[in-house]
Amino acid sequence: MLENVLKSNWLEKKPRWAFVIGFVYTILAIVAAMIVFSSSKGIASIAFLSMLLIPSLNKILAIEEKQDADSRRFSIKRIFKDHSDVLEIFFLLFLGIFAAYALFSIRFPDLLVSGIFDNQLRVIGITAGHAVVSHLSFISILGNNLKIFLIFVILSLVFGAGAILFLAWNASVWGVVFGYMATLKDNAFNELSSTFLKVMPHMFAEAGAYFFALVGAGIMSQAVLREKFASPKFNYAFKDGMVFILVGLLLLIIAALLEVYLFPVLG
Repeated sequence: MLENVLKSNWLEKKPRWAFVIGFVYTILAIVAAMIVFSSSKGIASIAFLSMLLIPSLNKILAIEEKQDADSRRFSIKRIFKDHSDVLEIFFLLFLGIFAAYALFSIRFPDLLVSGIFDNQLRVIGITAGHAVVSHLSFISILGNNLKIFLIFVILSLVFGAGAILFLAWNASVWGVVFGYMATLKDNAFNELSSTFLKVMPHMFAEAGAYFFALVGAGIMSQAVLREKFASPKFNYAFKDGMVFILVGLLLLIIAALLEVYLFPVLG
């Protein structure tokens, strides 16, 4: 029902609403997971959230592919101009999901202790009550992030916007970890703001890499479904998708450098 209320054309024209949509959908997904599932509520909330978002995002990717197919020339400037709206949508969705998980964790800290988001915390070696955060090498971090990047590409090629599952997971991990660390201080909201500003360059670079992978591979997936193979329209869309994936790889390297040398996570 919600995918019929949220029209893809409307969201493309008003991408700034993506933050509100990400925030509201995340709260709905968390509440639904807590009601329906007795265990693994954190994972279930990601599944519910992805189910809410995928129909509309697939339609948006189809619109983006059509823009590429209708193009008559290859231009880097044209590529980013044509797709700036969808990048803004994914960026603001990520922020909305992140904010919802972070604020939910701060507002209901007992849920962290009871293991609601235990899977998210365990990603960086945290269990409720204490943290063991390891500092990995540049190669280890880049290798791990590259695996996730490739999963984004493969899932987007096969399922279109299906890779939103991993984007939502990534945002939830950041949000829950930030929320958890904030609850360890006297002023949780000040601590959340301080931590966010500290790691913002690294977080945005890493998330941006996944945005580009999702959008680029998603456009290529739509080209395979909608255009004749090796036709001019197919080739235009495929080239645009490859540019996005290459930019994503560059951002991934930058993110690993920032995490290791300039902005160590939670350091």
